[in-house]
Amino acid sequence: MKKTVLFLGMAFFIALPIVLWAFTLTSGLPGSVYLYELGKLVALLGFVLLAFQYVLSSRVQWVERGIGLDVLLGIHRKAGVFALVLLLSHPVLFYVSERLQGYQTPLSFLKLLGVTALLLLLVTAGAALLYGVLPVKYETWMRVHTAGYAVFVFAFVHSFLMGSDLQRWPMRVVWVGLAILYIGILAYKLRRRFQIRRDPYRVSDVVQETHDTWSVHFEGAHPPYKPGQFMRVQLLRGGKVSAPHPFTIASSPTEGRLSISVKAVGDFTATIGETKTTDRAYIDMPYGRFSFLDFDTDDLVLIAGGIGITPFMSMLRYIRDSRMKKNVILLWGNKTEQDIAFRNELDRMESEMPSLRVVHVISRQEDVSGEKGTIDAGILQRHVGDFHAGRFFVCGPPPMMRAVERTLSDLGVPGKRILSERFSLR
Repeated sequence: MKKTVLFLGMAFFIALPIVLWAFTLTSGLPGSVYLYELGKLVALLGFVLLAFQYVLSSRVQWVERGIGLDVLLGIHRKAGVFALVLLLSHPVLFYVSERLQGYQTPLSFLKLLGVTALLLLLVTAGAALLYGVLPVKYETWMRVHTAGYAVFVFAFVHSFLMGSDLQRWPMRVVWVGLAILYIGILAYKLRRRFQIRRDPYRVSDVVQETHDTWSVHFEGAHPPYKPGQFMRVQLLRGGKVSAPHPFTIASSPTEGRLSISVKAVGDFTATIGETKTTDRAYIDMPYGRFSFLDFDTDDLVLIAGGIGITPFMSMLRYIRDSRMKKNVILLWGNKTEQDIAFRNELDRMESEMPSLRVVHVISRQEDVSGEKGTIDAGILQRHVGDFHAGRFFVCGPPPMMRAVERTLSDLGVPGKRILSERFSLR
């Protein structure tokens, strides 16, 4: 429902400039003038999409709960690329039109504001598109991306004072509405930041689970959450605050404290083992729709790859503590047996919970019993009795998730019964 409302709102604000622009056109104009008019239209549409970029990436929990943050960020990326193309086309179309008509307007202060907005947009969008390709730290990328909030200010002043279509009341009202929306998002984020910084959590314990995986436990009053959801964590270590990083909550809502389990796979996560019990943390939660509690089913197939086990540990701990009657199969792929975290706990769970089966799949170690290789169609067919019932939850590295989702689809599992969330951690 919320996704539909969001799309309808975006569609309305995109359609309105097109309709109003179309009414201003007259027939018989030279092609060069049409280019100029087209330049105005792409600017209007680009600005509307730019304004919604802040909504899509705002992490407003009321919106996120109905859609999912990974879905919102996916729309954010696609809409951002489209907005960038439109806004870059705007000065090009104007320049070509003016040259064809034999004149060129001088570079005024208001034009300079527009150029500044475009340059800032290029930097922030470029950083986002090339993230993971360039050797840039996550913290640096976050600072660059945050600077994108200045783009709206420069673009708004440029268009509001210079745009001919914005001097008439229909579009002027729309632009004021978009400005109010932007200010509201900023106010929400600042208020949220104040709330989070006001009550820091205490690191109560740091446990090494495997050679490259640690669990960090936090003490502090936290809001309700569902097993499988995630939180954004900023660690305060040595007087420095890290950038916010998303981590699945590994603890169960039945426990008194929060915990995350982190594998050293990036510039920030590689330092997680250095965390001390004297450190503090700022936690923003809960987020995500990756929870079996949102679905009415007694049959769960949990498919994990590596550290993708964390949301499933939260689910299994919750099912155990709540004494829920669920039929659960956990298929967990790891490179070697030494990479298996929580093995003793999972063994105890399996002995205490008759309806739980744990299947380990090892890909890079030959001297093990049981399943070897990757979680493919053969392994799924051997261990999953019915592909036409229950829900399938998939979490792990993106290539593994894509492969498993394709395999499940080939085995006849409808897409609506396959649940996953995608985030890249560094």
